[in-house]
Amino acid sequence: MNPAFDYRKGIVFLLFSFFWTFCFSVNAASIGDSVDVTARTNADAAASQQKIENLSRETKVLLDEYRKILQNAEYQEAYNEELQHLAEEQEKEIASLEEQINEIKLTQQRIIPLMRGMAETLEQFVILDLPFKQEERISHVIALKQYLKSSSISIPQKFRYLLEAYQIENDYGRSIESYRGPITLDQEKISVEFLRIGRTALYYQTLDGEHSGYWSPANKQWVALPEKYNSDIKQGMRVATSQLAPQLLNLPLQLTESAQ
Repeated sequence: MNPAFDYRKGIVFLLFSFFWTFCFSVNAASIGDSVDVTARTNADAAASQQKIENLSRETKVLLDEYRKILQNAEYQEAYNEELQHLAEEQEKEIASLEEQINEIKLTQQRIIPLMRGMAETLEQFVILDLPFKQEERISHVIALKQYLKSSSISIPQKFRYLLEAYQIENDYGRSIESYRGPITLDQEKISVEFLRIGRTALYYQTLDGEHSGYWSPANKQWVALPEKYNSDIKQGMRVATSQLAPQLLNLPLQLTESAQ
């Protein structure tokens, strides 16, 4: 065998063995590095996924809180609008009440003189009217005027008293009445029976039924009637006191030649 050839073959074998060992070492290192990188990548991926999940939960919580805040803000805005509307309505109501108070004050300033004028008119009316129960009626009007001057009586009460007085006088015009009272005839004061027919006529008759007469608005005095009217006046008094059914009465409304 050629010694030179064997030497070269040994060198080649050594070089091949070294190269293979080197390649195996390199491959082993590369595989280890790859495994480490893969492990780290998986770990990083898992950590990233965990972070994503944590952020997702935090985002959901924040979103829910935001929605609640937004909802509360809408409620608060609606509540504020309602309060604003209520405040505006109250301001309008206050303005209306103030206007009414001013109108009431103005009405009071106007109605007080008006009521006093109405009382004066009523007094003059009673004086100029048929003289039935005149003293009583004038006393009522005087009392009414005192009511109107009183500061302890409210204006509505004063106005009610005034209307009641007018109503009483108005009712006299739609009624028939018989009552006893004094009268002055020939400068002598005597007691007689009166017969009032609305405000149309006023008659008198002495208590013995012998003498009768009526009030003459034109002459402003009592005028005697012939005896033939005594029974009719007596009958009229019985009708007025409900002792007799209403019926046609033959009574003079004005002084006639036959009455004279």
